[in-house]
Amino acid sequence: MHFSLSVLAAIRLLYRKLAVNTTLAWLFLLFGLPVVGVVLYVLFGDHRLGGRRMKMGERLRTFFMQVFKLNDASIPPDIAGIPRYAALSRSIQADVGFPVLTGLSPAFFADAGDLYAAMQADIDAASDSICLEFYILDPAGRVGDVLTAVERAAQRGVNCKILADDFGSKAFFRSHWPHRLRKAGVQIVRSLRVNLFSSFFRRSDLRNHRKILVCDQRVGYVGSYNLADPKLFKANRGVGQWVDMMMRVEGPVVDALTSVCLSDFLFDSVGYQIGRADLNALPITHREDTGTGEGRPVTMQVLPSGPEMRNSTIYEVLVSAIFSAQRRLRIVSPYFIPDPAVQLALVSAAKRGIEVEIIVPERLDSRLAQFASQSSYKELLRAGVRLIRYRNGLLHTKLILVDDEIALFGTVNIDMRSFYLNLELTMVIYDAATSAALWQHSDTYLPDSTPLDLARWEQRPEWHKFLENILRLASPIL
Repeated sequence: MHFSLSVLAAIRLLYRKLAVNTTLAWLFLLFGLPVVGVVLYVLFGDHRLGGRRMKMGERLRTFFMQVFKLNDASIPPDIAGIPRYAALSRSIQADVGFPVLTGLSPAFFADAGDLYAAMQADIDAASDSICLEFYILDPAGRVGDVLTAVERAAQRGVNCKILADDFGSKAFFRSHWPHRLRKAGVQIVRSLRVNLFSSFFRRSDLRNHRKILVCDQRVGYVGSYNLADPKLFKANRGVGQWVDMMMRVEGPVVDALTSVCLSDFLFDSVGYQIGRADLNALPITHREDTGTGEGRPVTMQVLPSGPEMRNSTIYEVLVSAIFSAQRRLRIVSPYFIPDPAVQLALVSAAKRGIEVEIIVPERLDSRLAQFASQSSYKELLRAGVRLIRYRNGLLHTKLILVDDEIALFGTVNIDMRSFYLNLELTMVIYDAATSAALWQHSDTYLPDSTPLDLARWEQRPEWHKFLENILRLASPIL
């Protein structure tokens, strides 16, 4: 029976045409671990949310594109004049539907107190709708003030929706807050619900890793900050406070963020049979004006990614961006486990004279991820890549800066989970001034960081090297 089930699973693997290393890793588990291998494949082998969600997702994006009149957007002249950026924006639009749009005066927050105060102010100013979507929603500490602001908004008649990942937000769902907020009129939905029954039909570790807040379709927040007070969150893990960034933006780009937030809410509240009545019930403002309003206009593009998409667009964009770098490249990521293609792109960039810097935290909250990440360091250091480890907390910012014109900012880590398994959201920003501001902010990490030296790195204990090599083999399926 084990052999028969393994053969069936292997046939499915072959037809899925995954990366060769991923396929071989699964084949090893299927035939090398009796019964256990098949069970692992049933629970964790398929990284899709299903064909029905994929097709309905495409229909929803088409619907929102029409409602918000995003179909008429064209590539701005400043982007069209740079062939590599024009090609990048067209490929993103072809895969996810969203064109290059205008964001007004983006502001970046690194301090949690400042961020939560700004969020509360926008929530208190909302008169129509609020959509809040986060992977981790932990109501302890200052986050309670944000939830209280949502409660006040619901009580004065604002349509309030909270979508929180079922696994990441366990602390929220176990607290008194869901009952209190629902009593005020807030709609609360568990995203990608985890239970034993669904594990037999859908991979149970596919997570909603997005972080979005939209108020009145006027203001949007996006970035790497979870709604969890860094003074309290995982304070006993010995990694220090989490260090993050969040962007506040206004303008037409907020319509695309609204589209993502409402689509995810529909999938987790209604299911895949979304009808016209469900769409009509959404708090959508049908704006006739297409002006950019006040503030400095910045061209940017919303890039949602994950197992609901036909293609791993964010992975393709990342590799393309690395290969397109001409002067300098900086990657900031807490979980850095590059696959062979990403590693090759980084090594190639360094060898052709590009200044490549990778900033990672010195300590992670996951020892497995720590050792898997370190398995790539030697090859990168030998190629001339600068590996810099941040000491003053768990650096959780996710940022890719290419030359001085383009930035990828959002929720994506440099690992296979972010590329294929999580629902993620990236802002592709085509603007020299914003890119310069992000370069400058990421420079603030350097005084509290230590560059790795190849000779000293080779002196680490042998058991570290052995464990790194073992976990490197498992990285395609971690």
